[in-house]
Amino acid sequence: MTVLHVQGTRLAEQKISKPMVRPFLASIGFLFLLAMHYFQHNPGGSGLELSFNAASWIPFSFAVAFGLFEICRQKTWRYSRLTLILIACCTLLTVPAFYPNAVGSEVINRLLALWAGLIFFICLQQFSFTHSQRQRMLWMVLIAVWIQASLGWYQFIWLEPGNWMGYDTIGNRPYGIFQQPNVMASFLATGLVLSAYLLARIPMYRGKWSWQQLFLLLTPVITIPMLVVLSSRTGWLGAIIGTGLMIPYLRRFAAKAPYRMWLLMIALGLSASWNLASSTGWTPVEKKVSLESARSIHIPQAFNMFLKQPLTGYGYGTFETSFITQTAQWHHADPEQHFGMAALDHPHNELLYWASEGGVVPLLALLLAAAAVFAKIKKAREGTQLALVGLFFPITLHTQLEYPFYHSLAHWVIFIILIYWVDNLTAKYYRFKASYVLTIRVLVLLLPIATTSYMVTTLYSGYLLTKYETTRPVNVNYLLKVNNPWAWKHRFEWDLHVTQLQLGASSNNPTLINEYIQWATQKAVNWPRPALYQNLIAAYHLLGHTSQAEQIRQEAQYLFPNMDFTSSEATPILSLPAATK
Repeated sequence: MTVLHVQGTRLAEQKISKPMVRPFLASIGFLFLLAMHYFQHNPGGSGLELSFNAASWIPFSFAVAFGLFEICRQKTWRYSRLTLILIACCTLLTVPAFYPNAVGSEVINRLLALWAGLIFFICLQQFSFTHSQRQRMLWMVLIAVWIQASLGWYQFIWLEPGNWMGYDTIGNRPYGIFQQPNVMASFLATGLVLSAYLLARIPMYRGKWSWQQLFLLLTPVITIPMLVVLSSRTGWLGAIIGTGLMIPYLRRFAAKAPYRMWLLMIALGLSASWNLASSTGWTPVEKKVSLESARSIHIPQAFNMFLKQPLTGYGYGTFETSFITQTAQWHHADPEQHFGMAALDHPHNELLYWASEGGVVPLLALLLAAAAVFAKIKKAREGTQLALVGLFFPITLHTQLEYPFYHSLAHWVIFIILIYWVDNLTAKYYRFKASYVLTIRVLVLLLPIATTSYMVTTLYSGYLLTKYETTRPVNVNYLLKVNNPWAWKHRFEWDLHVTQLQLGASSNNPTLINEYIQWATQKAVNWPRPALYQNLIAAYHLLGHTSQAEQIRQEAQYLFPNMDFTSSEATPILSLPAATK
């Protein structure tokens, strides 16, 4: 009778609701197998300016929502020591945003992505995945690599000039969906080392081969020729060193036949690269087979910026302005010092990016996070440490030579999954009772709705801006229909105000020209681009203000000493050059 008395009360035994493992994994699968491969013509750039990133944020937000809902379902937060360290590191990385020299509006997207990554890591820890479910996430990444490698082959061999993708068949460096060869290269290199890692984890039963093993063995054959023709030194180094770190792991844990066959597939991939080059007449980009690079100039310049302001940095969100003005000062004080590269909004080194803007605090935070992950790798099973380093190596190397996390959300998600994978191998999980979860429940509901709405309008606005910039004669209606100017801040403002300048010039309307001058003068403070200065000089000449035009020309010549601004008097530049997009 006691059971009857407690039924329907708080004393009754609580039924455990079904965990959200399947919806969570389905969201990640949707990201890697569908969303990240979405193609839409766009003006170029990074972040949400690339359509596949905007599409990828939608399933990513659902994955985070399912992870947060798991906390609500269990009313328990699972965490490890690494979780606490990463929370501390993200907090330290956020602190410089409150310095007086920071420009919050220019750094908010970066910080949101940082914390979104941390929350995703926490969400991964909330699930008690089976071994096959954990491994399934790595398989999703590998399938995504195959899809991109296939797209790369299609671009390299079959696309003709004037193709539907706008792919450059003359340069012919197949970038897949990423629109940047080095990002494609680090993605393929990650897939290459991942194939070796997964191959060692599949046992052979009575000498029989499985389809998974055949899939993994063919990965070098499909990825290595693409890595070769990409002419990416970052990809080459990532693939070579990553493969070298994987070989001892394969030799120790894989059966002899798969191990030898994988090495044979490496040789076959290299042979296919040679045959491909011979049959297509391909030759490597000349400047890519040497160590000469613009990075050898602007990375030391960024390091000198950090040395000049080691405590507080130049301010979050101010790198481009600080870089171009500081290098101009150094160059004019000593002409032997190289001037700054125009439109450089990242020094192509992640450590120096945070350090030059925020000083020593974010630098220590990044080094602490790296040390914490490395310590977890050292605790892993003997013989596996080098392989775990190899999994991280292609993307980690890329972060020190470029900025893959800003070009590709998929790279950021893969990096977090790898951190979770390493942590889960040796983690001891602690539990914190979460009694009040109403706020989290509201966030679970609002997050995917808000993210999906924002990203859909981002894609739609990007489509309209691309149509506006490529349609001749110009159709202003495309510009007027843009419904998310925040995601396209620089691009939308540029198109809007340059159109205003063009109308003012054609109709001899000084009011419109003055409005452009006011906007451009303010915009140059945080976005100093040569095209902006050229149009500003042209605007002053249209009004007959030659003295102000000369002042702007002198300022532009000071900042960009390798450029000629004397021709800016004639007509305005209507579109941004490709290098500044």
